[in-house]
Amino acid sequence: MKVLFIIFVFSAIFLGISAKNCTKPNEIYSTCGTACPERCDLKPEVCIAVCVEGCFCKRGYVRDAKNNCILKKDCPQQTNNIPF
Repeated sequence: MKVLFIIFVFSAIFLGISAKNCTKPNEIYSTCGTACPERCDLKPEVCIAVCVEGCFCKRGYVRDAKNNCILKKDCPQQTNNIPF
């Protein structure tokens, strides 16, 4: 029984730590990020003020169509929300 408890504790610790590591470039982990992160391929929208836990783009970066964080100035030009 002790062995199962120890395995459970270490599993919980490992999952808690690994969940907070963002692996993509220009991402940071936050316990209170926006529910509506800015994206290149979507117009800004009205967003509810609620905390969302997870990986978010660093300040000055936005998500592109491939879900990577790129500098906002590097977003492709768009017409009617359709990328060129």
